[in-house]
Amino acid sequence: MEPFDRQRITHALSAAAVDPSLWTMALETVAACTGSYGVAVFPVAGPLPFLSSAPSMEESFDVYVRDGWINRDERYRGVAKFIRNGVATDDDCVDAEVRKRSPYYQEFLRPCGFTDWAGVRIGRGDLVWNLSIQRTSDQGPFSNAELNWLARISNALDSIVQTSVTLGMAKGEAALHAFDFSDQAAILLDRRGSVVRPNAAAERMIGEDLQISAGKVVCSNAPATDRLNRAIKALLWSQQTSTTPPVVFPKASGGKLVIYPMRLPGLTNSPLSAFHAILVIADTDAADTAATTTLRDAFDLTAAEARLAIAIATGKDLDSFSVERQISKETVRNQLKSIFLKTGTNRQAQLAVTLATLIPNR
Repeated sequence: MEPFDRQRITHALSAAAVDPSLWTMALETVAACTGSYGVAVFPVAGPLPFLSSAPSMEESFDVYVRDGWINRDERYRGVAKFIRNGVATDDDCVDAEVRKRSPYYQEFLRPCGFTDWAGVRIGRGDLVWNLSIQRTSDQGPFSNAELNWLARISNALDSIVQTSVTLGMAKGEAALHAFDFSDQAAILLDRRGSVVRPNAAAERMIGEDLQISAGKVVCSNAPATDRLNRAIKALLWSQQTSTTPPVVFPKASGGKLVIYPMRLPGLTNSPLSAFHAILVIADTDAADTAATTTLRDAFDLTAAEARLAIAIATGKDLDSFSVERQISKETVRNQLKSIFLKTGTNRQAQLAVTLATLIPNR
């Protein structure tokens, strides 16, 4: 006879994979079926100060984060064996004699009443989480038969992870496409603030003013990059915060990229979600984007020439444009000569009339 009810556990977790609102109930079911105090789902990489858990674990997790044990969790020492075998206990993480002197075990776990633990691997490769099952002294340690059973079910739970991640990514793709529909750049981030996927509009922005390096969004301006990293961390490490103040990346052309870090609760409420935040990026030149594309297509203007042509057509003088864009007057004059040649005009007023019907009212 199996030590735990396999069908009840897998059914509860499978339902939660499809409907993230059921995760609390699913983890309560796992705790009940395994005769444990409580269960939580921890990411193996990129821990955050909030997670899905049975209600019985909420108070201890608050202490775990508040008192900094999240950064001193000695159970991460057993990750290699956990990954390899599908299950790990405290004996796989820290020697019993060392645990007697360990602040993590003696100052955090012991006051919480936690004495025995089993971490069950769910998922593979980059998609690995820890189904953390905690017992008290009254409930006793896990037997060898129970641990062997948990190791076996670990493999069976891989499909649950794949289902949850696939559905989450589908929602993320839908969000990216929605932003694409309005030509709005957006980039999905994981729990570490690394890029999961940019939409097409964001990909078109990647270049001199915005890059993705080592999985992070960066620009040539180091202070601006640092401000963005701090904003993303502030967003991810606050359960109550859904947005942070925007961060500005300066553009070489003189314009700006305004980046809005935000969390979308409807997309990131699964503990197995592959992403936890989204960057929405606005270009201060965006109002001219459609007109710029039209002029480039119609007259073979360069992007810089198209911006100057739009400025002239909308009443801006060359000196103001030069100052705004931080480019020399000589460069502006050379661009204007090229515009006249390509559009078949020879005066600014004539150019403005020619472009009037191609540029939206502003």
